[in-house]
This record gives sequence, C-alpha cells and structure tokens, in this order.
Amino acid sequence: MITLANDTLRLGIDPNLGAGIADFSTKGPTGFFFPLIRRAAPGETNASLLGSFFMAPWVNRIRGARFVFRGKEHQLRPTTADGLAQHGDVRKRVWRVLEQSGDRVSLEFDSRSVTDSNWPWAYVCRATYALTKDTMTIELSVTNTDTSAFPAGCGHHPYFARRLWNDSDVIELQAGVGGKYPLAGGCASGPAASDPLSSHFAAMRPLPPQALDAVFAGFDGAATLRWPSSGVSLRIEASKELSHLLVFAPHDKGALSFIAVEPQSQVNDAFNLAKSLGHEPGDPGDPTGTVVLEPGATLRTVCAFTVR
Repeated sequence: MITLANDTLRLGIDPNLGAGIADFSTKGPTGFFFPLIRRAAPGETNASLLGSFFMAPWVNRIRGARFVFRGKEHQLRPTTADGLAQHGDVRKRVWRVLEQSGDRVSLEFDSRSVTDSNWPWAYVCRATYALTKDTMTIELSVTNTDTSAFPAGCGHHPYFARRLWNDSDVIELQAGVGGKYPLAGGCASGPAASDPLSSHFAAMRPLPPQALDAVFAGFDGAATLRWPSSGVSLRIEASKELSHLLVFAPHDKGALSFIAVEPQSQVNDAFNLAKSLGHEPGDPGDPTGTVVLEPGATLRTVCAFTVR
C-alpha cells in the first residue's frame, strides 16, 4: 500500500489492485480521518471493493464481450455471468511504481507484461496521483503501443460515502450534463436525450429517492457533492476528454452506504452503440466519446477532487 498524506487529506493506493484507491479521507472535527469514498478493508484482494478503480482501455460494459472495429469483429473474454466484458482490463492488474515522493506517485501497467490481456491490442496505461492541501489530482492515460489503431476510452469509478461524521447527512449532487442515455442491461441502447433527471442535477440537491443507474452525455467537467450536516463539499473537475458521467445509487433511502459518481470518456457499450447509430467507433460523427488511437498515440485525462 502506498500512502500520501498531509494535515487534511489521506490517500491510500494499492499497486497490486489496479493502482486503485483503498482510502481517500478527510480530517474531521475530532481529528479522525473520515472516508470520503468507500474505505477498503485491510488486506482487501478484490479490486471491485476498493474505494475507486480505473477503467481502461474501455469503460463500463461491452455487450456480449464483442464489438466490430474497421470491419473486423473482436471477441473478448466475458467477465460477468451475463456475458459482458466489464470495466476494462486494468483494475485487477499489478501496476509498476515508476516514481514516488511524499505527495506524488506515478504507476504504469503495460499489457505486454501479461499473457492474458483481455484486449486485442498492446497498450500502456499510466496514472499519476498528486496530493495538495485540499486536492487529489489524478492524471490517467492510455497509449497505443501496437502497430494498428484501436478504439479507446478510460475513466474513474469512485464510490462516495453517503455520510461523513454527522449521521444526519443526506448527500447532495450538482452536475452539468446534457442528456441521459437509455440503458438495457446496463448498456446504452440509444442516443442521449434531455430528461427530468438531467435537469434535476443542474442544481445542488439530494438524489431522487429511487435507485439510480444513469449515464449522461455532455458532462461539462464540473460536479460537486455535498454532505450538508457535516459541512463538507467535494468538487470534481475533469478534463474535456471525460465528457460522460455515470451516477449509480444502488438503493433508495440510503440502504447502502455509498453512491458512485463516475467521470468517464465514453458511454457504456460505446463501440456497439456507435455501430447501431450508423457510425464507426471514434469517427468524427460518433457521439459515444470513443477515441481512436493510432500507433504511438495517447488519450490523456486529468481529474481533480477538491475538498472544502
């Protein structure tokens, strides 16, 4: 475990679990550190139970674990019981530490270092965490190290605590989004369109009472979560490449202690949705957020989390 810390924030990173976040906490009024995101259990071995993990070289789900790119079908290994390829191929991998200091660490995963990569092309994923007094900044990139182009995406999957040190907290969210995609089995089934839920998040307010699993297009890169009774807010500022936002609140009335607010470059099942809409994944008219990386090209993203 790698720990970065200062007087107000503490960050724990596990290189053996996809360089994901095991702890991101802020100091409360009594001096204890309270988890802003779900804190992983000591010795956790399941990357899905971390506080946050990376998704690359695609995000979220691929229906049937298959897609067509430039006329060729590609079949991945399904990773769910219903036959999806889910959440990319880096979150369960061992990452190599490139450099580390008291407030910064850089890590890398090279798909050529393993024999069971679940992606048809070679790639390198790099991440740099930096901690300042009130902000965690993450630089996340995917580089094509193969000899032919491939479609790509990346993103973050943080689980935010519903409550901090005050049990009366009812978490609130504000996010600028353009429209919501229809979903079927967790995969986008049509283009995004404005709807009441998209408008709901235009102002800071509690989540709707029903369970949510929604993906939005047109994310303007700024979202804020607020724990009003604890007097804390967290501002997310994402680079323009992270143009989609997923909000997942698994049960109403706070039955589970977290929600997910996920800045990501693509919509779920982006490659197949592009085809169904008459586009080649990543072409100029493709609305799904997919980027085509030519050999040697890199998709670079930055996401900052500022606590006040």
